[in-house]
Amino acid sequence: MALSVSSRSTDQPVFALVAGELSGDTLGADLMQGLLARHPNARFVGIGGPKMQALGLESWADMSQLSIMGFAEVIKHLPKLLKLRAQLAAQIIALKPDAFIGIDAPDFNLGLAKKLKQAGLVTVHYVSPSIWAWRPKRIHKIKASVSGMLVLFPFEEALYQQQQIPVACVGHPLAKQVPNDPDDVSQIHAAKASLGMSDDQPIMAVLPGSRLSEVTTMAPIYLDTLLKLHPRFPAYQFVIPCVNQRIYELLADMLAQQAPGLPISLVQMPAQPVLQASDLVLVTSGTATLETALMARPMIIAIKVHPVSYWIMKRMALLSWVGLPNILAQQTIVPEFIQDEARADKLALALGQLLVDEQARASQRRAFYQLKDTLTRESGQLAAQAVCEWAGLATPVERA
Repeated sequence: MALSVSSRSTDQPVFALVAGELSGDTLGADLMQGLLARHPNARFVGIGGPKMQALGLESWADMSQLSIMGFAEVIKHLPKLLKLRAQLAAQIIALKPDAFIGIDAPDFNLGLAKKLKQAGLVTVHYVSPSIWAWRPKRIHKIKASVSGMLVLFPFEEALYQQQQIPVACVGHPLAKQVPNDPDDVSQIHAAKASLGMSDDQPIMAVLPGSRLSEVTTMAPIYLDTLLKLHPRFPAYQFVIPCVNQRIYELLADMLAQQAPGLPISLVQMPAQPVLQASDLVLVTSGTATLETALMARPMIIAIKVHPVSYWIMKRMALLSWVGLPNILAQQTIVPEFIQDEARADKLALALGQLLVDEQARASQRRAFYQLKDTLTRESGQLAAQAVCEWAGLATPVERA
């Protein structure tokens, strides 16, 4: 049943979307494709990245303004964030879109959604905050803020049903966007060729993060790790995919100063071809760990945040893991190195052990294939269907 009925013609519905980082841009673009399949004349406004803009989003601000990690970092930027949120609320309320969809970035988007819902708009949040991991009472704030919730993981659905919050589990789009067989020899050949490397070149991917704050913190640790690892495994080429020019330049400067002699390639391309070409991955906790798992590549996970952020997170945490593969499996599949444990000597030792332990690598890969099976759904279509139902928007076929 629809939650409200829009007064605007359903021939040209308007959707406001706000995505806070690259993973949200991917989710948003997938959703927009689903909405366009139902409503080809739909208009999209808000904040998004290059993928959403390529599909027609009128982006009102730079998405990077929302890509801030950790409590201490958010507090530092809080005045600007609050000003931006107030501006967005005013613009969206004036526009009266058929629905607002906040994509991830819950601390920003749920506050915005609450204002919009109070103004009578249909509000949807895409990607559940990790209420199953910490701060579970946030679900009451969510209930006051949203008309419906789109979740990625099957176990999350029941949490919202228990609170009578309309919910749809749509799976994770990444599961459909990775190759059916990441180990296809011809695809690996093409991936290595795109990096200018031969088929017999062993490669380790290094993913320090997509946010500037993540890269600034994690990249120096990772470079030190590779300096320690390289003498033991001199044949390996290290490859770091850079999500944008700014991060590429930052990493190039770090590399020149900290590790000029290391065989590291910085490439401006998506992570997926780099992962497919790789034998092993060193990755910062986040969506990249899920993409690595879906590509069936053995990995080590690390994370380090501001000490204040870590102190707060540790006090509120309910789970024993930070990496999505471990959380979804409810067991330790991938070694994790958190905060003070995220040291170059420990990471180098763990990577070295994984490189020589074929059974450990095979065990990770088996678990990753099982994970992919549970997450593979037509996410964009399912998300679009739920949004349109909650907004009271019938497709042309349904109206006929």
